[in-house]
Amino acid sequence: MISVYYSLAATTLGDVGVVWRQKGDTPVIVRIFLPIKGKMDILIRQSFPNALRRSHSLIDKVCVSIREFLLGKEVIFPGTFIDKSIFREFQRKILSQAMKIPKGRVSTYGGLAKKAGIPKGARAAGRVLACNPYPLVIPCHRIVQANGGLCGFGGGLKLKRDLLSIEGVTFDSKGRVLPEFFL
Repeated sequence: MISVYYSLAATTLGDVGVVWRQKGDTPVIVRIFLPIKGKMDILIRQSFPNALRRSHSLIDKVCVSIREFLLGKEVIFPGTFIDKSIFREFQRKILSQAMKIPKGRVSTYGGLAKKAGIPKGARAAGRVLACNPYPLVIPCHRIVQANGGLCGFGGGLKLKRDLLSIEGVTFDSKGRVLPEFFL
């Protein structure tokens, strides 16, 4: 049985859970859980019943990066710590394109699919993003509807808006992302 561990990144929005395992000498992140105030340990144990809370210097650095990211600082997450082998080729294409969207900018589901080489794959891209096990590191919160509206985010639309606001994105009176923030 593979041992699974987790660490918590205490942030202003609540704890972010980072679940990881050892792969040789290196930790590999299995999943990132978005903040749910006061319930993170329970949430992690529901998905990973045998997970043990443990510290690791490299995972601690990821947790620091998450805290800094949620304070609006410029952060480059170390993608080498996520397990990309769990994705099929289509998923890799979509998630890879999502990782290229810079802080403070957004794309649409259709735009993301088109850049991934699937011009009519907006819905399929949405399904891939809905199952993104690495939110924040793979910034699926930066994908919005074609009209700038917010939709589909595992942490809820309020958190999606908060994350975009932290990055400097602003909204119109109807809660849609302003056009100047689109790629």
